[in-house]
Amino acid sequence: HVHWDLKAEVTFESTSTMLKAAAFGLFLTAAAVSGSYHVCESGDSKFLGEYVEDSVADGASRYVNEEGMSIFRHNGYWYMGDISPWPPVTHYRCIEGCGYNSPEPPLLGFQPKKNVGTAPAPILQADPCLVNDEL
Repeated sequence: HVHWDLKAEVTFESTSTMLKAAAFGLFLTAAAVSGSYHVCESGDSKFLGEYVEDSVADGASRYVNEEGMSIFRHNGYWYMGDISPWPPVTHYRCIEGCGYNSPEPPLLGFQPKKNVGTAPAPILQADPCLVNDEL
């Protein structure tokens, strides 16, 4: 009986962990369903606003905002920057928890590129930014 109880506990732990991981994965890919991302806070105002799907590069969608700033994947890693010049000017790189070759950009984990990006780094979200009516 002790072995069965231990096995049941391990199975429950594994199932619980799997459910948490699945829920987290759904949360992270929620933006993919809407087809756009939003940045509500950033150290550089050019990176604020809605990013809509623009094209496909490196096997993943590329997103652009009204200021011409882009979220793009290159060689399996996610970046934010200006892709109009060549080579592109990268302002932010995804450093933490980015998932190499992930099909959608991560919501968190971008860091300013030294001497180019301005802190704080943008954070992506699926929902539109809230407008403060008091301003």
